[in-house]
Amino acid sequence: MNKPEANILGIIYIGGGSSWIEGTDETEVAFDCAKMCKMDWKHLFKFKRKHKFAVNIFDISKLGIKGWHATFDGVFNHATNEKIPHKKTIWVIV
Repeated sequence: MNKPEANILGIIYIGGGSSWIEGTDETEVAFDCAKMCKMDWKHLFKFKRKHKFAVNIFDISKLGIKGWHATFDGVFNHATNEKIPHKKTIWVIV
């Protein structure tokens, strides 16, 4: 069975970096991204047991093979350097 190609990016900006996940379902991406953020950054930040995270959602379905990159200023198409519009923010508690 082939895995569907990721078309959603969830990213949490934190401190001097970020945590991110690609997937096909916005809700799953948001929860997985929040869990990844806790795992990635627990050595620098103290998170509550049920911490509330703001997950930024982007549509990456039209990027092709070159993909994307992120800076403090947003998420960009890696091939064209054009900014990818922010779709929405999903708040999750993990």
